[in-house]
Amino acid sequence: MSKEAEVVCVTGGSGCIGSWLVSLLLERRYTVHATVKNLTWEFAKEKGLDVVVVNPGTVMGPVIPPTLNASMLMLLRLLQGCTDTYENFFMGSVHFKDVALAHILVYENPSACGRHLCVEAISHYGDFVAKVAELYPEYDIPRTKDGAKKLMDLGLQFIPMDQIIKDSVESLKAKGFIS
Repeated sequence: MSKEAEVVCVTGGSGCIGSWLVSLLLERRYTVHATVKNLTWEFAKEKGLDVVVVNPGTVMGPVIPPTLNASMLMLLRLLQGCTDTYENFFMGSVHFKDVALAHILVYENPSACGRHLCVEAISHYGDFVAKVAELYPEYDIPRTKDGAKKLMDLGLQFIPMDQIIKDSVESLKAKGFIS
């Protein structure tokens, strides 16, 4: 069967991720129909179909539809100098196109089943903010408050992460946990 004859149902086809997915599927000559998420789950249950899920993290990149998703709104607020910070959380970043390609990959691969985590990198929000500030110095990026500021104000000088990792691995070697 040629891909032109294959019909693909995309839930949320007008959203940020769905728009990328529809665009890439059309480039590959699929026939695409968009639907609502709840209808898809009901249809799959009625027909006894397996639903394969791609679970993306913080999805960003070029936006196709006129509205922004929550991830892009977070970035926009950061660039606008919003002082509300999300100090102590980790985020899995991924590009819109990668999420769309992951959907196509699981669709085209018969062995794909269940849920698939789709993130390029997992980082602390503070590291993300620092990277945005480094890449776009023309914006007044509010820095996150240092969670250990009180201890640092009292004189504690933390051992850098590189050294923490090196000391830990060498300790595992010395104790015979690894060779």
